[in-house]
Amino acid sequence: MTISKFHTRFLPFPGLRLLAMLFMFVIFFLIRTQTFSQERHVIRGIIYEMETEMPLAGAHILIHETSFGTISGPDGSFRLSVSDFPLSIKVTHIGFEDRYFKITEDFKDETLMLGMNFSTEMLEGVTITDQKAELIFRDNTYAVFDFEFHENGLMLLIYRNRLQRAELVLLSFMNDTLALLKTLPGKAESLHRDCLGFIHYLSDDTAYQIQYTGAGLQLIYPMAIKFFKPVADAFVAFHKRNYYFGVKKMNKLMIEYLRYDTLAETYSIFKQIYDRKKLQILKDNPWHHMLLANPVSNEREFALLLMGASESIDQQIEALKVSRDASIEGHYLRSMVYTPVYAPLFKSGDHILIFNHPESQIEFFSPSGESIKSTPISYHEQKNWEELILKDEIRDEYFIVFINSNKVSLHSVDIHSGTTGPQNILYYPFVKKILIRNAYVYFTYRQPGSIERTMLFRQKLKKSEIRYQKSEIGN
Repeated sequence: MTISKFHTRFLPFPGLRLLAMLFMFVIFFLIRTQTFSQERHVIRGIIYEMETEMPLAGAHILIHETSFGTISGPDGSFRLSVSDFPLSIKVTHIGFEDRYFKITEDFKDETLMLGMNFSTEMLEGVTITDQKAELIFRDNTYAVFDFEFHENGLMLLIYRNRLQRAELVLLSFMNDTLALLKTLPGKAESLHRDCLGFIHYLSDDTAYQIQYTGAGLQLIYPMAIKFFKPVADAFVAFHKRNYYFGVKKMNKLMIEYLRYDTLAETYSIFKQIYDRKKLQILKDNPWHHMLLANPVSNEREFALLLMGASESIDQQIEALKVSRDASIEGHYLRSMVYTPVYAPLFKSGDHILIFNHPESQIEFFSPSGESIKSTPISYHEQKNWEELILKDEIRDEYFIVFINSNKVSLHSVDIHSGTTGPQNILYYPFVKKILIRNAYVYFTYRQPGSIERTMLFRQKLKKSEIRYQKSEIGN
């Protein structure tokens, strides 16, 4: 579809500029996905137990004699990008015998069914008595600025030489260094992982997709930050033919989720979530609209004082005082009264979940938006709850976060009953970024003294009694 057709077709739809940006971003993703697939091949398969024929989650799949690999998901499925055939892969899992499989080019378009046998030499007498934090990437000359999960391990954005030089490091999940990129353009700001699994390096003015070729890292598809950030932040999920975007409206008191159907090439409203109580307060106090949109900076005030206006300096100072008072009240309203709605959307199997905190429920939808069921929740009403839902992509499990006296604790939450699991207190206080993968929590912690001592740790989560049954959906 041409751009002219897009504008003609969607002209009556509200928010045309944003929709146009979303559309161009989707096309950008599709093009680069096709380009990437031309350079490498993706093999897919399912790991299962041969005795029970049940899917096996958490199995490690490695290209033999390398650290390049991945882990099977909750349904036993995996995907692994490769460049050459034939190749041998090694599959391992605790309690099962190691197995080797030779993959030829004849199988590149098929779903591999790889069976595992129980080990006759089971580990005995092993008891986990404590969840200790394990330091990752043991190197005393760096600081971890940011990190994201890569299909082959961990992507780190690190600083060296007193934060003067940024580098990208790709680690396997066994802490082997797979690749290193020492020269990065611009001033390094952060990493961003989109819902297609692509990781982006963000500098102060440009975003780049990071590509791992098997031999090294390279930056591709540069895009200006001013175009990348708004749409990348809105892009929340992808499911088969559908992209899902979250757009904040009405002073961030409402989230409008949009669905883009790549086959029909159409947008539709998936779900609107808003805080009824706060919107009623805003309706009853219409002058708050002006206060919420009245930020005043010190730089602006200083510039106004230096202007050669006809009014006296006393009149200017009085006007600035009124403006500053309005700005302070607006800041109070934004931070204490009209706090933004937090209702994240996730893909779970063949369904879409929304943690609808304003309505105190987890909502289940079909990919096209039909409501299936809802689960009542109350954890968000507890003191010290942080507006953060973490997902373990491997196990399809969800965790909530509490902070009390600078101590961070995590609890799993059952999406079908709303009950929470055991408390996991992180080993260090004042942690920064937190991510979860395959029953481990990864977090950065700045040791006392300097930002140069920010390091990445991994800590095993306590085993939860929660069991996620996909068959329960719809019952």
